[in-house]
Amino acid sequence: MKIKNILRVICDPDYRAVSLDLHGIHPLSDEEFLKRRFRCALGYDLDLEHPKTFNEKLQWLKLHDRNPEYTTMVDKYAAKKWVADRIGEEHIIPTLGVWEHFDDIDFDTLPERFVLKCTHDSGGIVIVKDKRKFDKKSAKREMERSLNRNYYWSGREWPYKNVPPRIIAEQYMESPGKVVPEDYKIYCMNGEPQYIVVFHHRFDSSKPLSETVYDVNWQPQHVSFDEHFSISDDVEPKPERLDDLLRIARKLCAGMSQVRIDFYIIDNNIYFGEMTLYTASGFQKMIPEEMDLKLGQMLDLPRGGYTVIDGITVFTDYAYIPSESDLRDYKIYCFNGKAKLMMVASNRFSEEQTRFDYFDREGKWLDLVWGNPRSETEPDLGANFEELFQTAEKLAVGIPHIRVDLYYVNGKIYFGEMTFYDAGGFGKIESEGWDEMLGEWIELPKRRQACQH
Repeated sequence: MKIKNILRVICDPDYRAVSLDLHGIHPLSDEEFLKRRFRCALGYDLDLEHPKTFNEKLQWLKLHDRNPEYTTMVDKYAAKKWVADRIGEEHIIPTLGVWEHFDDIDFDTLPERFVLKCTHDSGGIVIVKDKRKFDKKSAKREMERSLNRNYYWSGREWPYKNVPPRIIAEQYMESPGKVVPEDYKIYCMNGEPQYIVVFHHRFDSSKPLSETVYDVNWQPQHVSFDEHFSISDDVEPKPERLDDLLRIARKLCAGMSQVRIDFYIIDNNIYFGEMTLYTASGFQKMIPEEMDLKLGQMLDLPRGGYTVIDGITVFTDYAYIPSESDLRDYKIYCFNGKAKLMMVASNRFSEEQTRFDYFDREGKWLDLVWGNPRSETEPDLGANFEELFQTAEKLAVGIPHIRVDLYYVNGKIYFGEMTFYDAGGFGKIESEGWDEMLGEWIELPKRRQACQH
């Protein structure tokens, strides 16, 4: 450890706490770790209750937006199929092999030029331009160092936590005059591409690192999203396939709050590189500093998020709710395992009165008033209600009566909660005849006799 780092450990309690955590001496919770590392890196306190800057919002997303698909997206091997299913196999760089250990690789079967990558981290890469000059010992050290590291711990980027550590070999992609092909890093927010970043001299130590940031119309912005890269004066010609690049990016970022998607353009063909959910792990200073707030203002955090409990994806509710948000939940009433009724609650987070609208299984809007008034006009369901009914029935098997609350987000169903006694059994049903009808739908179980001893 360098002298300046030792002094910082002694003098800076946040730096000391982060260092001890990374060495496994005094583990911190994810939130505490991020708050302390954030303060070390950026010099201001992380506000998770009301995040405003881009870096703050990336930390919030780490803690709250835990869609299980993200683990597939960051896995450099598994992501290829995920991406190919959405944009086509022609955009995928060919994989030459995949192994769990470096010594498993049969280099005789590989071509003269190839690229080795670890699938579970960032930075574990070896470029082989001539196999005859390949330093296998050095490559083994690099790969095994990466294989033994869980990238999750350094920045609490949870999607990496359960990615299986593997090595893949990819086809070496050539671009005339370049050590590696130019990649185009597309920053997407709220399902739309916003900026394109091109790095310069990443693999040329004789020249300083720099970057050019463009908007989607290929206009240079004269900023840098990472202070380690100076603002470049290099302005490249507008890519001939820029519109295709943006169209493909939209397909991949659909339904996501934020993601950076990297592509290559080689011989006018577009190839997928990787997806990055938390650029620089959300600890990046920008040039100028005001860009951190500007990007943050462009990024809308989701109304809710994802977690996994016992293998089931669960949609979770947050204290941080944009005022314009009106997330609907669908309450499915099941009777003896059969879903017969659905209530849609709307206007829950607006100044207007909350409305409860009930529908039968065929989607007919019912005249049932129970709890809150119904809408003045028939609301749009906005979801595949038959799929919702079928999902609820899977959870209601063997239960006389239960209400299953579900959310429908970006075309997917997520579990909310289960309620056995709606309103405690004291809710007033104002529509005539409905209380009796609902009662008839419940077949009470036979009363069990106590065991005789």
